[in-house]
Amino acid sequence: MAKQQEHLSSVHNAIRILQEFSDDSPVMGISELSDRLHLAKSTVYRLLSTLSKAGLIDKDTSHKYRLGIGIFVIGSVAFRSTEIRVKSFPILVDLMTQIRRIVRLAIYDSGAAVYLCKLPEDKDTRMFSSSGKRVPCHSTAVGKLLLAYQDADEIDRVLSRPMKAITRRTITDASELRKQLSRIREVNYAVTTEESTNDVCSLAIPVYDQLHRVVAALSITGSKEQFVEYKIQEYLQVMRVYSRLVTEQLEDFE
Repeated sequence: MAKQQEHLSSVHNAIRILQEFSDDSPVMGISELSDRLHLAKSTVYRLLSTLSKAGLIDKDTSHKYRLGIGIFVIGSVAFRSTEIRVKSFPILVDLMTQIRRIVRLAIYDSGAAVYLCKLPEDKDTRMFSSSGKRVPCHSTAVGKLLLAYQDADEIDRVLSRPMKAITRRTITDASELRKQLSRIREVNYAVTTEESTNDVCSLAIPVYDQLHRVVAALSITGSKEQFVEYKIQEYLQVMRVYSRLVTEQLEDFE
């Protein structure tokens, strides 16, 4: 039993190491990972060596580590096979054509929103900077929308952590954010104004499955001038139609 628990602990810590890499921290050394994760350097080194042999971690000439090509291969399979993305993609293309704004689809993952797709796609291969990207819940419309529909314990866990101010309008006060989440559940949509990027606003609504559970968030993004109140109401009418179309596709899949 003790060996089994040790094995599970090692698996858990290996996953923690992989999750620590991000756009902000793509390359890290053993000491930095040790400090971030509160693990012994010897433990971090051992786990990195194992992950490296599996192709999930690469070591560069400066003895720093980054995610390896194995992660890309696994992620690409998950990306292509994600049911929600596959079933919703043609619908999102239609929405983008009609509404003429940037359209995104995101899911919730442990305190963050993860983009499944962005339309229009960026030129060349830069689309990968959006698809698969994790963004904080407190500063994005999709994040707030998805967090609002998590259970109380998960909301408490996320709001108990420090929240970074990305712009001068980012809300970092937990009590204020909690009020916003309550309001989102009442009106069934979320709006952010310059909270993640200056002069940029976003509007997000839920996407439901056949059991009326929120499984994703659909959002549009544009300049502040494009998101005056009467335009928001117009956008909502159109977005709700397309959200229902996605839900119907998920029902057909079942």
